[in-house]
Amino acid sequence: MGYSQNKKLEKVYAARSDAARRKAYDDWSEDYDKDVSEFGIQLPYVGAAVFSRHIPLGAGPFLDAGCGTGMHSLPLKLMGYDGFTGIDLSEGMLAIAKKRGIYDDLRQMALGSKLDFSDNQFAVTYSIGCLAPGNAPPNSLDEFIRVTKPDGLIIWSTHGHINSQTQLYHDHRQLLTDAGKWTLEFETDPFVSMPNGDQNIKHAVYVYRVI
Repeated sequence: MGYSQNKKLEKVYAARSDAARRKAYDDWSEDYDKDVSEFGIQLPYVGAAVFSRHIPLGAGPFLDAGCGTGMHSLPLKLMGYDGFTGIDLSEGMLAIAKKRGIYDDLRQMALGSKLDFSDNQFAVTYSIGCLAPGNAPPNSLDEFIRVTKPDGLIIWSTHGHINSQTQLYHDHRQLLTDAGKWTLEFETDPFVSMPNGDQNIKHAVYVYRVI
């Protein structure tokens, strides 16, 4: 049995390697915004609301980790935030993001591997919709902490419904808390993130402060 009954979502969630994820998103890139909008995606709005509650204007630089088409940072850019660097695994998704004019820099990188940035480079790391089964693995959070400045924030989402696959993300965030790497500042309740795409998939958005 697959992770999602939605065929387009399942193609992504079923990926088990960076190569498979890259191909899935490259193939989807031209239709991605249209499709997830039809799914009723809530993450860009919730993510931007959480970001703007915690981050003042001019507080960059910001890393959009797993930026996709730029959908999640677009509302932030429109609200006056700037200083965005975007990274994504998919060349196709990065090509769409480039057209939006949001980012000072866009680079192809795989989450879960060592990122090509120096320690403490960003004031905030923002990763919405990426850390989930078939997408970025839980250990992506380790690199987010490394590249974010001490006392900086990491704002990210993962699936809020708990099963054997999603539990790994919650176990890892607790592991980092227990290790004194970060502290929890805020979290949303789990919410149905794509009500017209899959009613069973919930997300929650978290804000952690790097120690």
